[in-house]
Amino acid sequence: MANRVDYQIDGRSHAGTAYALNVTPPWKGALSIADVPKAVQSQNAAVTHGLVLASAKDYVPNQEHTKSGAQQAMQLAGNDWEPVDNLFVWFLPFGNMFGVLAESVSASRAATFADWLTKATRHMFKDPNFAWEARPVIDQARAKMLKSAKGLKAVAYAGEFGTAVHDASGVKTLFGGGAQNVPGALRIEIKASLVRGKSTHGDEQIILDWFNKNFGSLQGDVAKAQVTTTGNQSTPPTEIDLLHHRLTRKTEVQIAMGATRAFTPLSAVGSIIDAFVKDRDDLLRLRSSND
Repeated sequence: MANRVDYQIDGRSHAGTAYALNVTPPWKGALSIADVPKAVQSQNAAVTHGLVLASAKDYVPNQEHTKSGAQQAMQLAGNDWEPVDNLFVWFLPFGNMFGVLAESVSASRAATFADWLTKATRHMFKDPNFAWEARPVIDQARAKMLKSAKGLKAVAYAGEFGTAVHDASGVKTLFGGGAQNVPGALRIEIKASLVRGKSTHGDEQIILDWFNKNFGSLQGDVAKAQVTTTGNQSTPPTEIDLLHHRLTRKTEVQIAMGATRAFTPLSAVGSIIDAFVKDRDDLLRLRSSND
């Protein structure tokens, strides 16, 4: 376990601690980068590392007596301990991509980890304005599927804009306003769908044209881009997620039983690696297409 490194981000303490994991036989082949051009070899192929980003929690959860219903707060281990939410992070072996697993809905997000990493590595860069960003990988193969679509039944799109982020396609125009009062960062989410029993066949084409014109380039900080294409005699309606990121892949995470019942850093990071093993070929393809 490496030393704890703590930074204030958005007024909240975020502390990162690295953990070493021994590479097990099921991981060994997937973690090899012999087939990846220009990838940097690890100094020790028998060990990989994960990071736990702990963010300070405002309260200690309650516990309940299962028979009486009485409740009391969980007890901390001492004065130097505080409740936290964890984000577990693991960098893929071929670089520039990482996987995350959030312990809870209030845990830090990938973008916050990027802010933490910027602070932790600032001394390595001469440019004082250099900053890391966490972005989902755009799967251009999926984006091209829209070109063959005859229409859309539904659209769900979300993106950020402002001086602190890279404007996502279309959202700034949706928000309106002129050059004045430009926000630091705002996120807009929009949905569009046909109205059952009232929409006409031409409305499907109208949604498709509107989406392609305003959002189709998928540039900037796009957080969500999901469409449902119309079907035909041979193909049913198809839902397409245009952002290729497998953060929601289901995998098993071992939880310490008994009095703690908590995620452990090693089991959580190990679960990210298990998911990576299943998706390695697809992720490598996307990594190569975005070089």
